[in-house]
Amino acid sequence: MVNPFCKLAVAAALICCGKAAFALGISPVLVELTPGKPVATVTIGNNSDASIVYQAESLVWRQIDGRDRYEETDDLVVVPPIAEVAAGGSQIFRVALRRPAAVQAERAYRLVLDNITEEKRPEEAKQSNVLFRISHNLPVFVASAGVPCVQPRMAPCAPPQGKACVRLDNDGNRRIKITGLVVEGGSDVRHDMKVVDTVLAGAWKQWTFDRPAGYAGTLTVHAETSAGPLTVVLPPPPR
Repeated sequence: MVNPFCKLAVAAALICCGKAAFALGISPVLVELTPGKPVATVTIGNNSDASIVYQAESLVWRQIDGRDRYEETDDLVVVPPIAEVAAGGSQIFRVALRRPAAVQAERAYRLVLDNITEEKRPEEAKQSNVLFRISHNLPVFVASAGVPCVQPRMAPCAPPQGKACVRLDNDGNRRIKITGLVVEGGSDVRHDMKVVDTVLAGAWKQWTFDRPAGYAGTLTVHAETSAGPLTVVLPPPPR
């Protein structure tokens, strides 16, 4: 199976080529299933001048040893599994668990709506001067039966020589979103790592970065997360 993250995945796009313009819209860009809302809907709008065919694929999303892993699954039901979105029209996809059950920790999936529209024949492509193939890759979260709880733990981790490392463990039952990670040291060291990431329930991730040249003091890492701001001090490098 081709890794869906190697495909172009966007929530909305505008592509202009020659005399034609192509626009897609999708809403929402994150799907949540809860005991009170076991079915969610995703709507794709097609403002182009040609129909587009989408096929749904669902993947289970895990984080193992700090890395994202994706595997095909039949846990999710997507209706319709394949649909043609007419030019100027829209299509609703309904998403639900195939076997609803109470879960102790939030489950994570990816919904891939793959553009499988046949490519135009050469003579048709010349007339329109447009060739596009845009797919969507959306996170899907199934809420736990209990009260949502996030329990982040941020701490130093063992880095390679000349580098520093920070790790975030999520001991709670709900994902943690990281929207920023800034490293500071002394009065003149500041590095924005521009991290935007997610740590799933019961999982962990770590980030490694170069130590500032010539700086041998402690480093302070500030993280902006959905659980609130977090700070950890990294020790100086070993002598």
